[in-house]
Amino acid sequence: MEKLEKKLNQFEEDIFKGKDISLKEFYKLKKQLLDTKKDNQDLLELHMILETMLDKQQNELMNKRLNLLTIWSTIFLPLSFYTGLWGMNFDDIPLITGDHGFWVFLGLTVLTIIVMWRYFKKNKWL
Repeated sequence: MEKLEKKLNQFEEDIFKGKDISLKEFYKLKKQLLDTKKDNQDLLELHMILETMLDKQQNELMNKRLNLLTIWSTIFLPLSFYTGLWGMNFDDIPLITGDHGFWVFLGLTVLTIIVMWRYFKKNKWL
């Protein structure tokens, strides 16, 4: 029983310190605690709490990554639209064949990036 308690305490310390833990070893310990459920009820409850905390940490990390991916997608979507519009092979669209068409496109692209970046910073999404 002391050995299981020592392992569980080590996992607890590692999780609170933010260290990576071996999920294989973590769930091996859970199996051992379940096999000796009568003797180790308190340790099993602590393991369940740690498992919940570990799941929460993983979910938070995934949500941060998805948030960043969404922001980048939002920035590049209008840029793809501008590229498609300026890439059309028609002569009667204003600014495409003009002398300043490239600079207007470049300015619009940079302006879009700056406005979206400031919007995301203002709302504390970045």
